[in-house]
Amino acid sequence: MTDNSATRQDQQAEQRQLLRAFGQMPADVHSRLERELDAFERAVDAVQPHWHTTLPGRTWTAAQEADHIIRVNAGTAKIAALLLSDKPLRPGDQTPGTLVEGRRQAPAGLVPGPEQAWADLSAAHAQTRAALLQAAAHAPETSDRTFFHPFMGELTALDWLRMAAFHIRHHRKQLEKLAQG
Repeated sequence: MTDNSATRQDQQAEQRQLLRAFGQMPADVHSRLERELDAFERAVDAVQPHWHTTLPGRTWTAAQEADHIIRVNAGTAKIAALLLSDKPLRPGDQTPGTLVEGRRQAPAGLVPGPEQAWADLSAAHAQTRAALLQAAAHAPETSDRTFFHPFMGELTALDWLRMAAFHIRHHRKQLEKLAQG
């Protein structure tokens, strides 16, 4: 193991430990995820007058930030569902995530597309919200089934759901900042 690999694994373990703040037990994770989704929806409502405004310190507009959240949530819901199923897990890409100036960069499939109105995004959000909460309602406290996250390493279904709550909170706060001026 190289020093760089050991450092990356230590950082991933630290990140996974930080996720515990988003719920220890499955019911806690479900509750926290639901609260974060509710807060995201309130932030989207509040930011509507600034929907096409670039967020402070970012390159994405509020509309693109919401699109990114929905894309990540959709992917997370699919991964959690896979981990909760009895389907075999195949080896996947384990390429570490990219940092630019210390900031995590979204993988290509999670970068938002052109701006869309919330009315055009809301159905996808409702679908991913339902899928995330469904997975959270069934995620066990422990599991041997994991799926690689580019910044956090191997995560269980419950950890993926914790990560979703963390991710939603992070981007929601940016939307709230813009809404507050």
